[in-house]
Amino acid sequence: MVSALASSTSIMGITEHYDLGTIVGQPTAGANGNVNPLELPGQYQVSWTSMRVQKHDRSRHHLVGIRPDVRAERTLEGVRVGRDEVLETAVEVLRQK
Repeated sequence: MVSALASSTSIMGITEHYDLGTIVGQPTAGANGNVNPLELPGQYQVSWTSMRVQKHDRSRHHLVGIRPDVRAERTLEGVRVGRDEVLETAVEVLRQK
């Protein structure tokens, strides 16, 4: 099983390592790896990753993730008024370049 979370984090890792652009937003989860599902009695299911995933430079990735160059967060107020603060921040970063 491959999750969208792991795929997007992998792409961000490539972007970070090869300096393909400025990363704007929030850190990724740092939860890449093979998914191990386990069904428990009572039809409960848990899953976890059991693979040691490192960044391209071999530094720690698990629970660290990819940190943005420019941190930006959406806010409840922004959602209420139809703004996307992360997109606005990214556009401003582009304008400054």
